[in-house]
Formats: sequence, C-alpha cells, structure tokens
Amino acid sequence: MFDSGALRLLVLGLIAEEPRHGYDIIRDLRARFQGSYSPSPGSIYPILQQLAEAGLVDSSSHGPRRRFAVTEAGRAWLAGQSAELDAIKAQLDEAAAPIGEQAIGEAIRALRAALFSKMREGALDAEQASRLRDILERARREIGDL
Repeated sequence: MFDSGALRLLVLGLIAEEPRHGYDIIRDLRARFQGSYSPSPGSIYPILQQLAEAGLVDSSSHGPRRRFAVTEAGRAWLAGQSAELDAIKAQLDEAAAPIGEQAIGEAIRALRAALFSKMREGALDAEQASRLRDILERARREIGDL
C-alpha cells in the first residue's frame, strides 16, 4: 500500500498529532482506509524503532504498552517534510473516499468476515462449497466487467 518511506512519514505525522501506542496507529490507519487496509504489527513496530533510533520519537511505558511521542527533532524534521506528508494524506483520503452510500473498504471487510466465518464453521458440504465458489466467481466476473 505504501513504500516504507511514505509509511514512516505518515506514522510520524500521526504521532505528532497525539502520542500513540503502536496498535493505536494500526487502528487509526485501518479506520482511515475504512477497513480495506491495515498495516501489520510487523511493519509498524520496526518503523517505530527506527524513528526512536533517529531521535524523532521517544517512548514511555504505559502498562504493558509503550506510548510514542514526537520529539522536538521529530517536529523539526516533519516541518521540512510537510508538503510530502500533505500529499500522502491527500492520496490516503482519495483512496479511502466512500463511493456511493457505502465505502468499498467496508463492503470488502464485511465480505471477508462472512467468508472467514463460513470457512471457520467447517460445515460446508460439497454442494455448499460448489455454490460458494460459483458465487465468488460470478462476483469476480461482474467486478471485472464494470
């Protein structure tokens, strides 16, 4: 979804808005993308470590979690990157904009949840599995024909 530099800049920008835990950043990005994209902890926590090592953020313990806050050096660096950060945020807003009455990301998330729920039940017989494949294939074709 992002190259590592853009995601790093976006993460620092979010922390500059208010101190955050890593999972707060993940939740915020998921919400901004209306569920269609959610960075993994494996991508966010290394970025937080890099930002801390560069002196752009510092962290403090809050129970079992670490909360990250931007440093003065981080604010100064962000000031020099404001045009790029604004461009990234504009792209994010455009990509996440709702289309029609419902955001596509929300619809995708609901579909995935329904599919995973049905698969976890593990109770599909051969006929149901075939019907499910047909439904998914028909949906794929109709999307391709848009």
